This record gives sequence, C-alpha cells and structure tokens, in this order.
Amino acid sequence: MNRRDFLTTAAGAASFTALQSYAFAAANEQPLRVALIGCGWYGKTDLFHLMQVAPVKVVGLCDVDSQAAANAAELVAQRQASKTKPPLYGDFRKLLAEHRPEIVLIGTPDHWHALPMIEACRAGGDVYVQKPISLDVVEGQAMVAAARKY
Repeated sequence: MNRRDFLTTAAGAASFTALQSYAFAAANEQPLRVALIGCGWYGKTDLFHLMQVAPVKVVGLCDVDSQAAANAAELVAQRQASKTKPPLYGDFRKLLAEHRPEIVLIGTPDHWHALPMIEACRAGGDVYVQKPISLDVVEGQAMVAAARKY
C-alpha cells in the first residue's frame, strides 16, 4: 500500500467513525427545553433560529402583552415537531418555576433584561440575552455575578 492509499483509507475510516458516533449521540439526545421571555420580533427571531439548528422543545412563552404571546405560540406550533402550542405566561418567574428550562432566551425591551436573566440563572438555565445586556454597569455586574454564581 502506498502513502496516498493509506491516507485515503484512514480519512474515510475516521469520517465514518465520526459520523457514526454523531448519529448515535443524536439518536439518544433528548430535545433541550427552551423558554422565551419577550415575544416581540427579536425574541421570536432568536427562538426560530434556535429551533432550526438544535433539537429543542419550547416549554413556555412569556410576554406582558398576551396578544404577542398568543401570536408567537401560533408560530411556534407551526414550527415545532410536536405541533403543540407552548403554555403562555405573563410573569417570567412563574414560567421559570414551573418548567425549569435548560435554555432561556431573553428578548424583552433593553430595560427589562437584568431581572429575567438573573432569575433564569437562578433557575439553572443557560441564558441568551439580546444586546445591550444592561442599561448600566451595576446591572451588568449583577448579571455577571448571577451567571458565575449559578
């Protein structure tokens, strides 16, 4: 066997092994539970992008505007594999307490990023926050402290 044949065979075997382990991991992987706090344009866009790239189950939507939450639920039901509408909440604390999502997307207006983010960290979720994350340095420091603590 010459060197070129060896490298081709080795690369093929390595690719097959990697694909086989990825397929095995994907088959056993449960969808991550995700919640959205803030169902406006930015929040929905972030959620739909996540739904396109990762196996997720939307366990709750939260917005103080019940109509915005209801509209988001309709769109999520169309895109979600189960075709079910997620429950709606007006208070993010209730959503976090009932579902303990693994991922929390925060798409609220800028001045409402800090409190939901801190509570989501406390509930054990990984958090994605729209920019700017805070309105001032003190809020930002509190958010970073919560992320490090929880």
